[in-house]
Amino acid sequence: MTKSTTLTVIFGVLIVTTLTTVWLRALPQNLTLRFHPYVGDKPLVLYDQSYKNPGGNGDFSIRDFQLFISNIVLDYSSSSIKEPESYHLVRFDDNTAFDKIIIPEIKIQNLRQLSFAIGIDKKANGTLVISGDLDPNSRMAWNWQVGYKFLLLEGMLTVQEEQLPLVYHIGFNESYTELNFDVSNEKISNNGVIDFKIDLLRLFQINSSHLNELTNQQSSEVIKYIDMSELSHVKFSPDDVRIIAKGFHDFISIL
Repeated sequence: MTKSTTLTVIFGVLIVTTLTTVWLRALPQNLTLRFHPYVGDKPLVLYDQSYKNPGGNGDFSIRDFQLFISNIVLDYSSSSIKEPESYHLVRFDDNTAFDKIIIPEIKIQNLRQLSFAIGIDKKANGTLVISGDLDPNSRMAWNWQVGYKFLLLEGMLTVQEEQLPLVYHIGFNESYTELNFDVSNEKISNNGVIDFKIDLLRLFQINSSHLNELTNQQSSEVIKYIDMSELSHVKFSPDDVRIIAKGFHDFISIL
């Protein structure tokens, strides 16, 4: 086979592959959102793996992590799709590498933006109606003055052989956080998968704007972290919940 013939064959294969990919994207298929839990740049491993307290001394481990993802909206150039009964409990308590949400039989071609929220919207948060993964009898149901826990994170902090339980149950309507992601073709695999990273450290990160808000002072851009030993138990205190919920804005990103 001559060099020119080889190049022609390779070029032909590339054309066929490209056309096949475009054709497949034009057909309805499942869109899979896969959520991978991390602690900084390390994958989250439950129970056995320890991570450094980002704001102080000691190491922590996680035994349970779950959160609600809701109100998924897909935006195209001239239309949008809102998933019905869009309340998903994403769980990592079985030590899985990721959890996933499947949106069945949609066209992923020309998908421009994907939106969803962390938590439960006010209307659904105050009702006993079961929709999607909402269940008033589940562990994620709080009480009906508050509604659901939007995020549950539990573990243990060890400082000089002393163990301190970590309990973060984050709820309240004001913690509901909408996120928007620009979606281009390279961010969606050929089999319709988008991979997301959930970085737990971002829940304990305080940027300068948040620091200014807490201290009523102006400062230059700086990143600080909450000392887990000083804020180890967050449940019904609106002020403490607000501190952790600030991290909802940027603790999920596309891998």
